[in-house]
Amino acid sequence: MDETATTDSKAPGGRAPMIATAPHDTPIEREEQVAQLADDLARLMRGLTRARAQLLAKARHDVEWAAQILISHLAAGGPMRLGALATSVQSDPSTVSRQIAALVRTGYVERRADPDDGRAVVLYVTEAGEQVYRDHLQVRNERYQGMLARWSSEDLVTFATMLRRFGDDMEAHQPAWTTKPTSALSGMTRTQDAHDAPSGDTGTGPSTEEDCR
Repeated sequence: MDETATTDSKAPGGRAPMIATAPHDTPIEREEQVAQLADDLARLMRGLTRARAQLLAKARHDVEWAAQILISHLAAGGPMRLGALATSVQSDPSTVSRQIAALVRTGYVERRADPDDGRAVVLYVTEAGEQVYRDHLQVRNERYQGMLARWSSEDLVTFATMLRRFGDDMEAHQPAWTTKPTSALSGMTRTQDAHDAPSGDTGTGPSTEEDCR
């Protein structure tokens, strides 16, 4: 493989060096590249979790993160029914209903009759909720401005484009992540389970799926 990446055993911070690209990668090399990307993404997600806690600590309003997400979706996407909001945040409607009830009590969200269907209810962000959203964006953008101060405009545009593409592909493929694995290893596991199971038990009982979001 014609590599152009550093040959150091470790990159700064103790991480493995970035895997180089080549026009004729083998399947094994491709697998290593994807694994490296997955590792880097996991590290990024841990960093985002820490950043989220810092943003909440800096915010002027005592609004927990789940509530902040609902306010942000309503403020950015406009009024919507509860079912649409639950779909937008990829959460269970009953969970969102409880969270919205709390936001209504605190004055950040209000329920109104749907102008197109008086029997339905539409959720609106109040002025107080809009202020929470604006404050969140201001704090968030200030943090990113400082972090990305040394990035060129070209770097920012390139990264944003690739990140948007990655997000689109993740949304498109995520439903398939909840299906049973079909790898050779999982096939061996199922075969072993069936072999070890008592007579009459095929070893194919219910499985627990991990939420990859």
